[in-house]
Amino acid sequence: MVISPEGNPELRAVARRWLRAAPPPSAEWEYADARQPSSNLDDLTLDVGGRTVALGEIIVQTQPAGSRLGVVMHHDVLSPLAEQDRQQIAFLALDNAVGEDVVETWLGTIEVSTEPPDQGVPLGKLADLVAAHRAAHLNEDGSPTWQLLQGDGPKGPLLALALVPLYPTIAAQHDNHVMVTVPYVDRTDHGFPSEPALEALRSFEDHLSNRLGGSGTLVASETSAGVRTLHYYVDSTSSGAEVVAGAVTGWPDGTVRVVTAHDPGWQAVRHLA
Repeated sequence: MVISPEGNPELRAVARRWLRAAPPPSAEWEYADARQPSSNLDDLTLDVGGRTVALGEIIVQTQPAGSRLGVVMHHDVLSPLAEQDRQQIAFLALDNAVGEDVVETWLGTIEVSTEPPDQGVPLGKLADLVAAHRAAHLNEDGSPTWQLLQGDGPKGPLLALALVPLYPTIAAQHDNHVMVTVPYVDRTDHGFPSEPALEALRSFEDHLSNRLGGSGTLVASETSAGVRTLHYYVDSTSSGAEVVAGAVTGWPDGTVRVVTAHDPGWQAVRHLA
């Protein structure tokens, strides 16, 4: 049984909670909160706009773009179709090839080309390409990695750490953004924390994460000009936000501010993905 959110962030959280509450799989029933890849891709066809597309005849080419893969797709039947119909077939074909969660988490720009790509491969090979790309961006146990980002913020140099992949499918039930703004006094000429301040900040993060437990996830941090901003996502049906707010007291370098907002699409950290 599959309950698909159809790309709707609000429904994604609901579907994930349903899956987490589902009974264990049995010989008769399995459960998923997104469309699963098809085991017989070459035998499938899609009918859109009065035309039939054999999925096994679709050609794709991938291009890495950060932690995601851009995809160019081609099939002769797609060229005369309206743009909306082409995109509909493209996403349905990709869902069947690699599964809905993989499409949303690991694929970036999706283009339907009127010409075959120069280095295209059959759609059935896409799963292997995505698997290799995922392996390069995950830990050996399959858990997310962290990437370091550097740039300039409104108040000077900025350092950020962000989970890879940074997308709500990794914890869809965590649909409330909790932004924790932590000031620090002891800093370098560039505005970054000194070694003692950095150790204190890390201990503070560990303290908050331990208090949250499984009801929340630290997904990113941004550090600049004497302030570290922690981005947590918590389950809106839990007391996670209240737990964070109650755990920030006692910080010696000033007032720690906590702001909570409903954000099932993780828009608040999209600039770090």
